[in-house]
Amino acid sequence: MVRPGKGRNREDGIIMEVSIVLQSLDKWMIGIYAAVILAIGFWLSRKTQSSEGYFLAGRQLSWPFIGASLFAANISAEHVVGLAEGGCKGGMAIGGFEWMAVFCLAPLVFLFLPFYVQNKIYTVPEFLEKRFSPGVRLAFSGFMMILSILTKISISLWAASVVFSKILGLPNVTIIWIVGLLTVLYTMKGGLRVVVYTDAIQTIILLVAAFVITFVGLQHVGGWSGLHAKLDPKMFNMVLPSTDPNYPWPGMFICVFILGSFYWSMDQVLVQRVFAARNLNEGRLGAVFCGGLKILTPFLLVLPGLIAAALYPQLKEKAADGSFPNAAQAYPMLLSNLMPAGLLGITIAGLAAALMGHISATYNSVATLFTRDIYMRFNPQADDKRQVLVGRLACFAIFILGATWAPMVGKFGGIFDYLQKMQSNLMMPFAGIFFLGVFWIRINSKGVLACLAAVLILSPVFIANAEALAKPGGTGFIPFMAHPLLRPWLHSAFVVFALCMVVLIVASLLTGAPEESKTTGTTVKSLSFFEHDKVALIKDYRLWYGAITIITASLWWWLA
Repeated sequence: MVRPGKGRNREDGIIMEVSIVLQSLDKWMIGIYAAVILAIGFWLSRKTQSSEGYFLAGRQLSWPFIGASLFAANISAEHVVGLAEGGCKGGMAIGGFEWMAVFCLAPLVFLFLPFYVQNKIYTVPEFLEKRFSPGVRLAFSGFMMILSILTKISISLWAASVVFSKILGLPNVTIIWIVGLLTVLYTMKGGLRVVVYTDAIQTIILLVAAFVITFVGLQHVGGWSGLHAKLDPKMFNMVLPSTDPNYPWPGMFICVFILGSFYWSMDQVLVQRVFAARNLNEGRLGAVFCGGLKILTPFLLVLPGLIAAALYPQLKEKAADGSFPNAAQAYPMLLSNLMPAGLLGITIAGLAAALMGHISATYNSVATLFTRDIYMRFNPQADDKRQVLVGRLACFAIFILGATWAPMVGKFGGIFDYLQKMQSNLMMPFAGIFFLGVFWIRINSKGVLACLAAVLILSPVFIANAEALAKPGGTGFIPFMAHPLLRPWLHSAFVVFALCMVVLIVASLLTGAPEESKTTGTTVKSLSFFEHDKVALIKDYRLWYGAITIITASLWWWLA
């Protein structure tokens, strides 16, 4: 049985709390899920592996597993709960981030993946060394490792502790270490091969769980028409005004495309799966398959937030500061009131699947970055056995660091909000470096390092200005940023991006042109856009990518 608990007072409102009590059947469902994942993980890791086998699954992955693993690596427990919260507060517009993934995958599919496959790289920073310099590789790899531990792993573990401590009745710290340890054990043992195949199972569980809670919720609210009748029609709009603080349409279509291009084409956590494809066409099909799955997420993960808002209006009550303190309980409220025994166990297993898939992907990718970009730089003669050992030790060390740091999320939430904002400000200039580096041979390593220095200086300044603007009557200290069109955080991040691109171009032009060896095989002059593997039409990635873009655009038009 599950039921809402009492609220707790806050100076500007009441924060609802939801208590969840599992029945025996639910516990059996969750236990079976955990046992199956661990058993499959250890079974798949029986064979001794080469470094390529451990880090890239022997480059033998087919498209269904690549696509499912990309999807699982992208979705985490806080993602599931956060999208429902966003849907409860602001409606379907937050789902635009999910649908933009379909278009953000285009640079990977058509532009970057051929370079990655052609150069047979293990990590994204390795490509940057081939195009620019070892210094750029080390700088980028260091940034990604630090941010992954401080944000992705620690926040995912903390979110897991918040959710599962209410379900299992255990302290947050205990949940952090249990979940982190269970995930790292099968990840460090089997490498990417185990991660990808368990991700495929976890993707199925996640989608089934999301479908169940959405279907049951719609039944309780009277279907799609009943949901429309209970909510403001604006909550179903996917395109909002250009001055909307959270989802302005220029920011959603332009800035999110740049951000998403980095995330889907240049972030090691995701792209490593595509490196492991058996050939270029399989990698492209896998990315397209993931894009097809992302079409579903606004309906399976955002829509439950709207259902919760319709069934429990108190979730949308505003506090004195204009926030929605109860919206975060949207997903737990649906679990607590709608899910019968057995189905509740499936949905909890779905949350666990989202969590473990995301964390295992991050463990493995950060371990790959450390082994290939840091350790191998100083130990280039290390054999396969030594590389696998270092990868496993790195994986375990990353777990220890992330689990140790995770409780800080609860104690100093403001720090993590700042780190995530910094990450968003970093991603757009990083994406610009990749795009300009591939399209313009004049961009050089000195320009890239100057750009990185600029973003580290500008980002804190613009974030501080945005926080000053957000205060009642605030004007900030950068005058032109007070314009209503520049106030949304996405637009502020775009200004940082534009300034950093100016620095990149000017610094590159003021210094020497890169050697020809740095632009051969790493720029568009070496790429033919019209050469493709000869495959049957049904296996042609262009057919399927065209289909998902048409479907996505049509759905967006319908909900505009």
